[in-house]
Amino acid sequence: MSLIWIARREFLERLRDGRLYWAGGLVLVLLLTALAVGWTHQRDARAEQHAAQAMDYRDWLQQDRRHPHDAAHQGMHAFKPEAALAMMDPGINPYIGSTVWLQAHRQSEVKFNAAQDATGLQRFGNLSVGWILQVLGPLLVIVLGFNAFAGEREQGILRQTLSLGVSPLRLLGGKALALVASLAVLLVPAAIVAAIAVAVGAGPGDRLDALLRLAAWALGYAVYLGIFVFLVLGVSAASSTSRMAITVLLALWIGQAVMAPRVMSELSRAWFPSPTRLAFDQALDAERKAVSDAVWQKNFGTTERWGRDVPLSKWGLALRLDDQSSYAVYDRHYGRLWDTWEQQQTVQEWSGLLLPILAIRSFSMGMAGTDFAHHRSFTTEAELHRRDIQDLMSQDLVAHADPLGDRHFAYQAPRELWATVPPFDYHPPGATWALRHQARSLAVLCVALLLAAAFAAFTTVRQRAL
Repeated sequence: MSLIWIARREFLERLRDGRLYWAGGLVLVLLLTALAVGWTHQRDARAEQHAAQAMDYRDWLQQDRRHPHDAAHQGMHAFKPEAALAMMDPGINPYIGSTVWLQAHRQSEVKFNAAQDATGLQRFGNLSVGWILQVLGPLLVIVLGFNAFAGEREQGILRQTLSLGVSPLRLLGGKALALVASLAVLLVPAAIVAAIAVAVGAGPGDRLDALLRLAAWALGYAVYLGIFVFLVLGVSAASSTSRMAITVLLALWIGQAVMAPRVMSELSRAWFPSPTRLAFDQALDAERKAVSDAVWQKNFGTTERWGRDVPLSKWGLALRLDDQSSYAVYDRHYGRLWDTWEQQQTVQEWSGLLLPILAIRSFSMGMAGTDFAHHRSFTTEAELHRRDIQDLMSQDLVAHADPLGDRHFAYQAPRELWATVPPFDYHPPGATWALRHQARSLAVLCVALLLAAAFAAFTTVRQRAL
């Protein structure tokens, strides 16, 4: 028997018993539904963001003559653009927010996350293509392949096949190829529809990058489902009955999809604990005050704010020194916090050797542009823009210092000053940057695939000795 003949026989068997039609058809319908929902949400979100960003900047430019410090406190908002592949995997975006207020003297956190407006039912999970492939994809492989070896053993077919001199590894390869073909019949059409949706949804300058991301994203899921192809075949080969095989596989699926991710999330927080909001703010404010006091002592000979040693004519200079000295403080504290979160993510990625869903979840969000690395990139750019606004306003106050020392607040900057602040224009990093950041997750998936294939090969070859 050739490998192709075995694969063809197995594929036709799945067509005859109807599993490929009802199980695969249900998953395909869910995939297309999730894609349509994601595309609609992305279109609406982008329209809202573009309108809000333009309106916010127009409000900034249309300010009347006013004190620059007042304008800095008004600030503006930065809106995180919707990633092209967010329709496939929204990642952390619904939970971490999309808008930053660029206010004076303070680095703001991202606000207005969609989860705040979600219903109780929605908070159990969002229907997305990524979620379906991560959770229901392995279940589909189980349904299609749990009896590949165990069923033939029960019927006495497996022993007959092996007695004909068919190589166990060839038999494994044929059955694996049949499972892959079954999945391809369902997923390739969905992938084509997704590619069209991504190409239409992406901007003209971002289309190639979006398609490259989609190709890498699809590769990751191909490896992920390949892991379960070999795992299912290995368990089926090691099981004496189909009932035992599906019981073991369903237990593994529940553990991987439901229980283990939560456990690993808690363990990663225990190994790399992040501070509470109160502790973080207290430590940040304490260091800001200490650094500010040192700057005032060095430049003005006092730490007393706006006393007789620091006349109003030096207000602009004092604000500029105060703000610029705080930049490094913000970088240290937020940098440590963000590094801690990335260490927690690293723990979960390495856990993908035993729990592939953790590795594919990270890889999927990374290639979709909806993971924490992309969020950190956006937040960093927004903070740099806030600092530019603050520095420009303080520079104008220094240039127009009140020589009399008692009319500082009477100064009104012309509207031309507001135009010196450019609009916030953020461009996410490209596909190669994302792939470089997700190289570890992809490597973990590939190693897990090799381990699953080795397990399947060992258990199949072992049948020859039984």
